Amino acid sequence: MIFMRLFTLAIFSLFTAFCVIVAIANRTPVTFSLHPLPFAWELPIYLLLFLGIFIGLGAGAMVVIWKSFHHARHNRRQARKIRDLEEALAARRAREPNSPGDSA
Repeated sequence: MIFMRLFTLAIFSLFTAFCVIVAIANRTPVTFSLHPLPFAWELPIYLLLFLGIFIGLGAGAMVVIWKSFHHARHNRRQARKIRDLEEALAARRAREPNSPGDSA
């Protein structure tokens, strides 16, 4: 348990150091514009880079959440189907007490 905490802290520290190095090395301002729209911003390159990364992470998270809802709905439907089939099988067995499947 303590190893995982130390490992996580080490990875986080390395990631933070990498982000600081990238931010220091790429402070040059660039113009970011959405060309058909009348918006233009002067941003450092590192900020633009980090915004792109975080937007991509957010989009990926949204896809994962949507897929998990889809799978949960599918699992609920399958569980309902299984429960209905088990109830139908139990009702059928109750109607036919001397079926070949009963060994008791």
